[in-house]
Amino acid sequence: MAQHDVFSRRVRWLAIAVGFSAAALTCFLSPLAALVPALLPLAAALQPTLPDTGKRVVKWFTWAWALLWTPCLVGIGFLLLNNFPSHYSMVLRVLSTVPALLILWWDIELIADGTRRIRIWRSAPAQEPRSVSWALWIFAAALNLWVGCGLAKVISVYRGDHGAGVLYMLVMSLVEALIVVAFDIYLTWRVVKLRRVSQLM
Repeated sequence: MAQHDVFSRRVRWLAIAVGFSAAALTCFLSPLAALVPALLPLAAALQPTLPDTGKRVVKWFTWAWALLWTPCLVGIGFLLLNNFPSHYSMVLRVLSTVPALLILWWDIELIADGTRRIRIWRSAPAQEPRSVSWALWIFAAALNLWVGCGLAKVISVYRGDHGAGVLYMLVMSLVEALIVVAFDIYLTWRVVKLRRVSQLM
């Protein structure tokens, strides 16, 4: 059983809290949009009981969720705190501040968890690299499409509007694009390394 693909209990509970708080915020804005953040608590709760492939899919889904939703929740939180009428202020301050703070805390825990895993992986005996499954390639293609379309849309908006909010969206979209490109390079490196090992055998 691939226990190394299972997040710690703290990371999973934080994921559940982030997902529910994000769902509450997006439900206030659009009930249909709340379905997407609601997938995170479900995935985090089910990860330990899933088969090995399911554990890995949830692992990559969790990282992608954090990558895509961190700038979104932080940006929405900033906008709602500063641009809504006073009679909505109490509800909106809570609904926007809580998920923004939770996801930043969760990001820190994810990075710490990932750093710990990298240290364990480096100290372990060298193993034959695992092949990249079709599911992971499909996931990577969907992630590239999502981030690419979002970046293109933000660039088109930025050409006509150079406000602070649009600039923030552009910077965060560029950061997301760089992380996704690094992920693509990692997958390609795994394929190249596996082919080299197979040629030597």
